[in-house]
Amino acid sequence: MKTRTLLTASIFALSLAACGNAEKAAPTEPATSAAPAEMAASETMDHSGHDMSDGTTGHGTGIIKSLGTEGDFLTIDHGPIEGIGMGPMTMGFDIMGDVDLSSFAEGDAVAFMVKKGRDNSYRITTICNTSTDGTDCLEGMMEH
Repeated sequence: MKTRTLLTASIFALSLAACGNAEKAAPTEPATSAAPAEMAASETMDHSGHDMSDGTTGHGTGIIKSLGTEGDFLTIDHGPIEGIGMGPMTMGFDIMGDVDLSSFAEGDAVAFMVKKGRDNSYRITTICNTSTDGTDCLEGMMEH
């Protein structure tokens, strides 16, 4: 009797889940607005109030807590990372591409960019020393 009750409850739950998804899968009409006409009248577009990130890349600042012995890993005590919605914390990052960490040391104040990999971990793609290169050193490196 318990098996039959469990089976019935499972089928019922699956049926409800399938019904809920049918509503989401229905095609929708594209929204129309006067925005293209307004944009055409403007010389430039202001993106300051919009989050243009896709959630896979971000940038932040922090202090290097440790460097990996192979130059392929950093632990950074960082503030919020814009673009990916990550709050402040201390965490380790692998290094991506040809990032050279030879000029960095523990205690350096840095600005950095990260990219989310297929394994869902974030890797540093660009880094600069804000103490020696200025607080806006990342600006020239960021792609918009």
